[in-house]
Amino acid sequence: MKMEEGIIYGFNPVLEALKADRQTLNKILIAEGRESPSLRALQQLAREKGIPVHRCPREFLNRETGSERHQGVLAYQAGASYASWEDLERRIQGTSGYSLILVLDSIEDPQNLGSLIRTAEACGVRGILIPKDRAAGLTPAVIRVSAGATAHIPVVRVTNLVQTIEDLKKEGFWIVGADARGEKSLYEMKFDMNVALVIGSEGKGIRPLLLKKCDFTVSIPMRGKVSSLNTAIAGAVILFEILRQQIKK
Repeated sequence: MKMEEGIIYGFNPVLEALKADRQTLNKILIAEGRESPSLRALQQLAREKGIPVHRCPREFLNRETGSERHQGVLAYQAGASYASWEDLERRIQGTSGYSLILVLDSIEDPQNLGSLIRTAEACGVRGILIPKDRAAGLTPAVIRVSAGATAHIPVVRVTNLVQTIEDLKKEGFWIVGADARGEKSLYEMKFDMNVALVIGSEGKGIRPLLLKKCDFTVSIPMRGKVSSLNTAIAGAVILFEILRQQIKK
């Protein structure tokens, strides 16, 4: 599996990376003079996993991260691994109830991708599919924005999203596209089925060829004068509506 090398910083992202099996940290740095019960717990977990922890001046962390918003904690990582299609299939087949997959069509902003991964994990999404080309990947910035969620949810990079959609249909998924001109309002749609939710890029939405493969398209009703929502926010609204419906089943 391909790895994106780099660093992650901030208490929660580093802690989640420590707790996860799919992510390997090489070393953790903590700012000198930083002490708290939660930080001691983090150090204890690192010791249990054999990951060295070093103290260093806060200024060094500032230089390494290019920011002062690291909360005094930084970790060097071997990388966040991409899962395989087979990994995702096993996860789907090993769970009961309806499954939800998130398909991200050419999301280029790391902030949006990280936010969508974080929301997807919170909503119990089984896995995320992203294209290999013209899209953001699992960079350190994405991992940081996801607050460690990348360590808990499989992210699969595929060459051809259109073909992958066909494969999902064979697995019993209905394809639902988020589109401002959607045929149904989000709140009219019934999600009592396995769902693969497709979210399009920030500027252009879902590409036409992929949109044609959707079984349904949904829009978010709005009353204000702004005609659209940020990609990550729109994705969050839809994901939580699907969760609300499916959690009742």
